[in-house]
This record gives sequence, C-alpha cells and structure tokens, in this order.
Amino acid sequence: MDASDFQALVVSRFPTLRDDFEDWPNLVHLQVGEFLAFTQSAIAAGNLDVVAECFEIATAALTQGDKSLQNAIYVSYLEDLDLRSGAGQRAAQFMPPELKKGRNAILDYDEQLLGRKCPTDER
Repeated sequence: MDASDFQALVVSRFPTLRDDFEDWPNLVHLQVGEFLAFTQSAIAAGNLDVVAECFEIATAALTQGDKSLQNAIYVSYLEDLDLRSGAGQRAAQFMPPELKKGRNAILDYDEQLLGRKCPTDER
C-alpha cells in the first residue's frame, strides 16, 4: 500500500475526507494528519464504530504500507493520537494489537529520544 492507496481507502470509507485529502496532494504526512483529526473527533464524539474503522485503516497502512506510509502513520498518527481522556481510554479498547504495538514503539522511541514521555503518552 502506498499513499495513493491509503487515500483511496480512507476516502472510500469516509467520503467527507475527500476535500481535506485533496488540499494536500502528494503530502502523505498532512493527509494522515487529517485522518488523525477525523479519528480524534470520532473519539471525542464517542462514535466507537467510526473509531474502530479508523483503527482498522491505520493498522492496514502500518502493516501493509510502504516505508513512507508507515513513517507517516508512526509520526503523524500514532505519535499524536491522544487517548488520555475517558473517551480515549474507551476508544483504545478497539485498537488492534498491531496498531497498539506500533503506538507503544513510537512512544518508547520518543521517550528515549527526548528523555521524557510524549505529552500524548497515557501509559
């Protein structure tokens, strides 16, 4: 899976994101950032079906994506995903193991690099 496959997958599941993705042609990190904002909104709204679907898409991008897409998922999605609220804790229960492992890996890396936990690290 590459960035264009990711965009097609996201837009097929969530057509409202088409314009947001088209605002950032060929800028996968910014497109993934739009996907993160969409996920965070679903978390805040308690829309766990949408959250679960977002996590499925992110998992597919992480496990099947090329190196560029994987990097974007780590840096522009998992690193900034905020699960510290009550709604976030409920949403975290829907995170597939592969995605949880990736999130822990990037948060551990950040902690090692920065010498402190990332602000979004709820662990």
